[in-house]
Amino acid sequence: MYDNMLKEMQDKMKPVTELAEINKKAVEKIFALQSGYFADCVNASLAQVKALAEVKEPKQALELQMDFIKQQEAKWTEVAEQELATLNEVREEVSSLFEQSLSSLSEMPYFDLTKLDLPKFDMNQFDMTKFDISNFMPKTEAEKPAAKPAARKAASAASASAAS
Repeated sequence: MYDNMLKEMQDKMKPVTELAEINKKAVEKIFALQSGYFADCVNASLAQVKALAEVKEPKQALELQMDFIKQQEAKWTEVAEQELATLNEVREEVSSLFEQSLSSLSEMPYFDLTKLDLPKFDMNQFDMTKFDISNFMPKTEAEKPAAKPAARKAASAASASAAS
């Protein structure tokens, strides 16, 4: 009995576990891309500083810096495109998983309304003439009834009898 319940629960949770696995793979891939990009940036920056330290003329330094910026922009663009491709893959996989889940739901008997024998819901059977939605709305300070002052005599009489 418990084995059947466990198997049934695993079957029902399969889309959730697949979704978690898809997300895990995507995060790992994006993390690897970001880590590699960061390492490349640090190494390229150190090499750039070393190259700039050896330069004697400002024009040459400016050219080195412009080349460095173009290289960094190209690397950043490449990594961004790879991350976007990864996210698009995730979107497609999640969409496919969602469609499969919805199609499996339609196969279940309790989601097929044509097979259910439910009485029709008829609003005409309710008397809506006495319905007032304002009864369900919160009251403003002006609409609230004034609070009654607390009865001090009863409280003091109770404390006096408790003291004796």
